[in-house]
Amino acid sequence: RAGDLVFIRVFRDKAMKDTWEDKTDAEVDAGTMSAAVLLAREQVQSDAQVSLLTTLTVIFIILLGITLLTKDLNFLSLSLLKPLRTLAEEMQSIVQLQIAGLNMEEVKMEKSCAEIRMINRIFNNMKKAIKSWGKYVPWPVVQILLRAGVDAEPGMKTKEVTIFFSDIAGFTTIVEHLDPEQSLLLLSRYFNDMSKVIDDHQGIVIEFIGDAILSVFGSPMKNPDHSTACVKAALGMLSALDKINHWALARGLPEIRIRCGVHTGRVMIGNMGFQSRMKYGVVGAEATVADKLEEINKNYGTNLLISQATYQRISHDAFVIRPIDVLRFSHRGDSPKAEMVYNVMTKDRLGTIKHKLRPVATLHMRGIRRYRDRQFAEALELFREVNSMMKKLMAVEEDPPAVLMIKRCETYLANPPPLHWDGVWDEK
Repeated sequence: RAGDLVFIRVFRDKAMKDTWEDKTDAEVDAGTMSAAVLLAREQVQSDAQVSLLTTLTVIFIILLGITLLTKDLNFLSLSLLKPLRTLAEEMQSIVQLQIAGLNMEEVKMEKSCAEIRMINRIFNNMKKAIKSWGKYVPWPVVQILLRAGVDAEPGMKTKEVTIFFSDIAGFTTIVEHLDPEQSLLLLSRYFNDMSKVIDDHQGIVIEFIGDAILSVFGSPMKNPDHSTACVKAALGMLSALDKINHWALARGLPEIRIRCGVHTGRVMIGNMGFQSRMKYGVVGAEATVADKLEEINKNYGTNLLISQATYQRISHDAFVIRPIDVLRFSHRGDSPKAEMVYNVMTKDRLGTIKHKLRPVATLHMRGIRRYRDRQFAEALELFREVNSMMKKLMAVEEDPPAVLMIKRCETYLANPPPLHWDGVWDEK
């Protein structure tokens, strides 16, 4: 093979050995003293073996490097990149104000480096602190402060909101027959389920007062239909009682009933207190109306009363509502006007088929109109019919609101009210 041959040339002039490549062929031939062709197969084979061995060595080193690099990358991923990604996702939850959904279980990072473990430990402590803060302050308020990046400072604004107030009927008597642990267990379940209903309707719990709940709709989260949201939440809470009572009976705990009051009005709402200690709350004359409505449920045997202001702001087709009585509230000034109070009986059905209680509510409203027009005989018959219908539809012994109005009509038939009577019952 040509590759196995080596051509050797001997020049007369030794200096030409380094310059022959620059000469012409004739000059090279003239300067050549002798020439020979040698067979160098063994040398060629030896060089080829060395080249092959070198190539294999380089390939081995490259593969070894790739293997070690992959191992290092896996270790880097487990000890650094994956923990950092987990921390980044948790931090993103805080940035997006999804604090309530934070994973409170500590992520184990034994394989990560010491610095990453320290960052994770500090971050877990921060999560616990923020989560604990949200148990004392309504979550929407926490979110607003985080979004604004400012410290909480005392300050309130006048705003129209809807306030909800509820209380467990006869709870003082109930706890007298329970151990403290049982009372705490019952209240904890009750507060948990009721708070969830309020949260689901964009309301916030202002505070728990004993067994009572004070919540507000329309602030700090904006909701133009806060009155409807509040009434729906109240009905949802009444419905949730069935599940709570079923749970309580299974544990030997008593059933509970609640009374609710709802009012819409302008109040001062915001951070109240001083620099080192404050809370999110409401103040003002109209802030106490829901509390009063909850209390006067006792007089009518109802469980949900709303003010005239709330009634005027909700869709009457969405609920079955009946007027209950005409009352005066001190929040209206020294000479308050008489206002109607309404009982929300249930949510109405959509479509052409209405709720079975709709005719009852309509009939009761006609009775109230006759009553206010001083037509007590006609009102008496209408309320008797309401009572009869409620007995059949609800399987009750009597309808307390109708029975109360029957007694009042009978009283006024015997002793008519003054000429300028405004519809408010005079207990004297």
